[in-house]
Amino acid sequence: MFMVRKIVVGIQMPSGHPWDAANLEAPSRLAVRQAFQLAIANRLPVTLVTVLPEPSAGWFGDVEQAKRNHEVDLTEANAVLQDLAAQYAKAGQDSVAVDCLVAVGKPWMELLRACDNADDALIICGSRNVGAVSRALFGGTGLKLLRHARGPVWLVKAILDEDDQLDILATTDLTEVGKDVLAMSVDIARTIPSRLSVLHVVEGMVERYMRRTGISDEQMEKMRTESVQAATHGVHEQLAGTDFRTLQSGVQVHVATGPADIGILNAISNLNINVLVMASRARGGVSGIVLGNTAEKLLAEIPCSLIVIKPDDFKSPVEL
Repeated sequence: MFMVRKIVVGIQMPSGHPWDAANLEAPSRLAVRQAFQLAIANRLPVTLVTVLPEPSAGWFGDVEQAKRNHEVDLTEANAVLQDLAAQYAKAGQDSVAVDCLVAVGKPWMELLRACDNADDALIICGSRNVGAVSRALFGGTGLKLLRHARGPVWLVKAILDEDDQLDILATTDLTEVGKDVLAMSVDIARTIPSRLSVLHVVEGMVERYMRRTGISDEQMEKMRTESVQAATHGVHEQLAGTDFRTLQSGVQVHVATGPADIGILNAISNLNINVLVMASRARGGVSGIVLGNTAEKLLAEIPCSLIVIKPDDFKSPVEL
């Protein structure tokens, strides 16, 4: 699989005891399933990780009882992971090496630690099931992973329809990291039944500048048409470097004009997208602007799963 040599799956334990693999919430179940689809097809090792909080008795609690409860949690969590490993090892006919890890601490930090925060490790985890507030998908653990993981991060939101196929939207800005986005998107679409759409948004900053110079509407329309044509050619050139011709459903190419975030949101809505793949625009690991303006604007808005891919020169702002 492109760029990836290992998959780490973050799994949230059920809200109530006893914990059981069958009781996992939908986003975690889907994250596990999609991780193993990729792993089995590409013979990649998988590490299943759940992270528990430090044992705490609270202000007036029983410290010894808190420790006993923590031991129960550790045992049940390990049993859940072992059960999942056994299920998917059987499905993969033992072609996939699976490790299980029950850690204690901050979830995002332990997930980074589980993969040594390597740039060839894909981290997949389900979103928290918190009502209809889309921001919850990217709060806390998810946002920390997006900002700090060196490798790609896939935040999974449960699919609401009955269609088994994914509808993937890959966005490219026609830079080198845009090529990586397309390559990974094609690889996922080859592994998991998917319909793949590719989007490039021609932003209008040059157009706004040129309009101030007093050029005619006819000249402006000609510029706009030429920009769209050039962008369409650029997208096809990047696709030519992938295995997109092997996709049964083919690829749809879309070029929009205007602000990038608006163009992406419109495409998600019009194409019924459930997985958005995009690049971070980070350079040099500058903390606080790691995702770039477009991604930051989208985090609280998109209703679907999100895969973020980092450029080659990304440097994580944290050290393990």
